[in-house]
Amino acid sequence: MRFLILFLLFSCFSYADTAIEVKPTQGSVASYADVTLQNWPLPPYNRWALRNMGIMHTLMIPRAGDVFEIPRAKQQDLSSLQFEHRGKRYSVAESLAADQTDGIVVLKGGEIVWEAYYDGFGPHDHHLWASSTKSLIGMAAGILVERGQVDLEKKISDYLPELKSSVWARASVQDTLNMSTAIDYQEAMIDSQPGSIAFEYFKRIGLLPAFDLMMLKQDSDQNPRSVRPLLQRFQANTELPAAHTFQYQSPNVDVIGWLIERVSGKSLKAFITEEIWSKLGAEHDAFITADSGFVPVATGGMNTTLRDFARFGIAVMNGGRIAGQQVFPESVIKSITEIPDQNKLAVTRSVYRQQGSPVYDSELSAYKNFWWVHDEKGVFTARGIYGQILYIDKPNDILIATFASAKTPSNAARETAKRRMQAFKAIAEQL
Repeated sequence: MRFLILFLLFSCFSYADTAIEVKPTQGSVASYADVTLQNWPLPPYNRWALRNMGIMHTLMIPRAGDVFEIPRAKQQDLSSLQFEHRGKRYSVAESLAADQTDGIVVLKGGEIVWEAYYDGFGPHDHHLWASSTKSLIGMAAGILVERGQVDLEKKISDYLPELKSSVWARASVQDTLNMSTAIDYQEAMIDSQPGSIAFEYFKRIGLLPAFDLMMLKQDSDQNPRSVRPLLQRFQANTELPAAHTFQYQSPNVDVIGWLIERVSGKSLKAFITEEIWSKLGAEHDAFITADSGFVPVATGGMNTTLRDFARFGIAVMNGGRIAGQQVFPESVIKSITEIPDQNKLAVTRSVYRQQGSPVYDSELSAYKNFWWVHDEKGVFTARGIYGQILYIDKPNDILIATFASAKTPSNAARETAKRRMQAFKAIAEQL
């Protein structure tokens, strides 16, 4: 009898595995022996590194409670679906391959209708969310707003007096969540110049090698090892007022992460663990990368499995509710697509709506609370460099969670990423 039970349990697990589509190699995956802190953002090394971010400082975010089992519908092969982009026909499979997709999960009506993995990546492997983490931080801040602990109209420096001499002395909490603070700073990781504040910033969050920072003595050296002291040095672009123009500037998220800690009285790691991750019915523990001072990288450090990434999306799709718990306030979810005219104008003035710009996006309506808003009907995305996307289409009840290891970081500038986004749109319309 004991043998029969074990056999049946094994059969169940084997059956679950056969429901997952496994695809052959799309691109080379470097050997772990070839990856260093210097080359990890570059292809082919990033293909391995984005799945193994333990090469950075990391902090655990443990799961809790029962696992929320995502319902599965009859599986559909969406890889052969055709769509048009810039006057040419492509298949979904071609588009995923071109952007070096590691995995994709598609849900319709809350049920998985397609799940596929590529190049040795699997359902129990972790992957960096990159800047999709920003959207999680936006939701975390929303919890405090709903509780009345944070006023969106107050200045950041009202909560963080350490920033009274920085750009955030004039920026409100909402300006910061919308990335319309007008920092005198250019977002560039790989191309940042030594000595620039961008270079110093990316060193401190661990995305550029920072061996010199490890040697600093915090009690005597004036050069900050961690991100937060560096934030005090960010100044305003005097040619732009706050709330005027959307500019994608990651330090805004580190400020909100710091604000969450200050207002809640908990570390950011503890806040995410207790208020979010322990309530999502996650299947696996998560972890978050940390800066040189072991502060969580709010702007892009979350690492989870793909299904757990999807669980975050399910909670957002369902008005903040999953696994029998209200994780995020419903009002916070609704506010993402409630776009004041000022928000629309801020995006219209940005490089994302300038014809001829390499990052031009005709479908971008707004950027709010660290979400990219496609339209006010309910299509919005969380996005991270190298192709990490949470695509939410509420009108069609579609959720797409996907990880990738594309050859260049910027989703907005990469042509294969633009085509992949059109593939997601085609999937949503088809289903």
